[in-house]
Amino acid sequence: MTPESPTLFFRSDLFLIDPKEDEETNPFCYGKSLAEWVRIKFKELGYQPEPVIAEDWGWCVMLKREPFMLWVGCGNDRSEFHSKVTPEQKDSFAPDGREVVWSCLVGSDTPIWTSFFWKKLIGRASTHEQVNVVSQQLQGILSNEPRIQVAAETAA
Repeated sequence: MTPESPTLFFRSDLFLIDPKEDEETNPFCYGKSLAEWVRIKFKELGYQPEPVIAEDWGWCVMLKREPFMLWVGCGNDRSEFHSKVTPEQKDSFAPDGREVVWSCLVGSDTPIWTSFFWKKLIGRASTHEQVNVVSQQLQGILSNEPRIQVAAETAA
């Protein structure tokens, strides 16, 4: 999976963290409730997103799979937790969602081994256009939620 949009960073009190949710991803990698919220927001926009998918980097909201995969990645900045939490504390640790720096980005992917590989090369502009549309929609979703304070964005 390839991220193709700027990563949006923000804080919010909307998203709870289950201490065991990172067992499906990587240590201190949260964002399941964020991904479920993003999924609902895109459903309200007319998409038919799949249930959220655990990835090693966080949580994926798959918006579509054909003719290429179009998705929103949801996660958090986890660097601070590695230095604060001892291995003994890890099993019961869950940060307060209000203190987490959350992140979202939009990506697309076409597996090389499918016939869609050639469509990706020919239709690359279309892929980028759709990623840009979803990126703008994501920015609007986050900006319009009063309980989210968008902090910054970085290039993919």
